[in-house]
Amino acid sequence: MSGIFSKIQEFIRDLRDNGITVGSSQVEDCYRALLLINWSHEPVFYSSLLTTLLKEATLLPLFDEIYAKHFHPFPVNPAKRLGALQELMPELPANRKGEGDGRDALGDSGQGGKPASPKSAAKVPSRHWKDPLVKDFYSLTPQDLKQMESIIPLLAKRLVSKTVIKRRREESGALDHRRTLRQSMATGGVPAELFVKKRVRQKPVIFALCDVSLSCLHFSAFSLALVYSLQKFFRQVRCFAFVGETEEVTDIMKKELPYSLRTRILYETEVTGESGRTDYGRSLATFYERYGQDLSPRSYVLIFGDARSNWFPPEPIVLKQIQDRVKRVYWFNPEAVSEWNAGDSNMNIYRKYCDRVFSTTNLDELVKALADL
Repeated sequence: MSGIFSKIQEFIRDLRDNGITVGSSQVEDCYRALLLINWSHEPVFYSSLLTTLLKEATLLPLFDEIYAKHFHPFPVNPAKRLGALQELMPELPANRKGEGDGRDALGDSGQGGKPASPKSAAKVPSRHWKDPLVKDFYSLTPQDLKQMESIIPLLAKRLVSKTVIKRRREESGALDHRRTLRQSMATGGVPAELFVKKRVRQKPVIFALCDVSLSCLHFSAFSLALVYSLQKFFRQVRCFAFVGETEEVTDIMKKELPYSLRTRILYETEVTGESGRTDYGRSLATFYERYGQDLSPRSYVLIFGDARSNWFPPEPIVLKQIQDRVKRVYWFNPEAVSEWNAGDSNMNIYRKYCDRVFSTTNLDELVKALADL
């Protein structure tokens, strides 16, 4: 038995190395499941690993590839996979109360094995909301995501239009007395036209930091896509992703769609860090260490995330240091304000060092908040 468990440990390590987050509670659930099944029946063995170690369907192809390397290739044809999984249904033990649900810090609980936060309840799909634009980020279905991805270009255009109108309004400065009086000489000293001084606005640099842990999956992907659509209004838009550490993903943003963005980021970067859990304090610190020298009074820092840090130190002093070096710090949180100080949320700590904070629980609120900047 020790041989197979060593093999499974290598498999789990390989999953983590390739960007698939596996929490300690998931590993515990995996071992518990393996003690209840017949290992000689590979569909049962495969499904036990799949259902306990993988929490994100979009990573299934990568999971299968790693599984094939450590064990045996499993049918990737959907019909064959369904048939194989149906075979094991009679063998699966009934779900018993008190055995846990395999949630980890990057899954539903957001608290590293501690009681689930209020946002867990918010993830229960609502039967009343139909429009994905006003549907809570935590209750989106795959169909909603596909629909939202298709309308992102339209939302981006709407956001651009609102920004253009706002910028034109802001560019209208004070009355240009000298020019107005000079032109009035041609009309007998009566000013036929008023002239105003046009404000010269220097384009700032945007630093967009997004929590790409599972709890902020859809929110961060669409946030990055919308922010990047505004790049013509800024001198530069730089995008960063974090879970346990922060890494720049601007190049990935240029060639990836929102729906598959997180998978690509986790596969190509080291944002999960050593713990594999969301750590805002460590993420802010690594951002400041690696990119702090690029911050200036012309910079705007936009942070997209729920501020839930799995009880790791929040390190608010780092956010204060960032705020001191830039023009503005804005925070966009996908949770309702009533949840900001519940459980492991540090939002009420961080908001002290933000110029503005926004509760953006759905895509419509997110677009309005970005347009209000």
